Amino acid sequence: MFDIGFWELVVIAVVTLLVVGPDEFPTVVRKIGSWVNDVRRFVSAVKSDFDREINKAEEIKQRIAKESELAELHKVIDETQSAIPVNFRPKAVKQDKDEQEKAQQPDQKPEQEASPTSNAEPDRKTGQ
Repeated sequence: MFDIGFWELVVIAVVTLLVVGPDEFPTVVRKIGSWVNDVRRFVSAVKSDFDREINKAEEIKQRIAKESELAELHKVIDETQSAIPVNFRPKAVKQDKDEQEKAQQPDQKPEQEASPTSNAEPDRKTGQ
């Protein structure tokens, strides 16, 4: 971080010991340690906030890309719909619609189903 090696730290400690004195040296070292920890926490918080904002920017880019793809797909759909004639109905749709119309009409039984003898078993004696 500051590119300070071990021997530089030793020299700084000796000079601090000579200037402050042996009685107050431990309290000065604790204060400096707490300041360093505070600075580290602050830098870590700023870094995490920065990373979070970068991730949000990436998400926004992805959403914009998806929306542009969707806009292109809607354009293709609109072009395709305008190319298809209004009266055009595929065969499957026609068959489904015909089946729905038949289901909506009242059921009419054929004459065979209406006769009671058609469902009965043939008479064994007469064979009918």
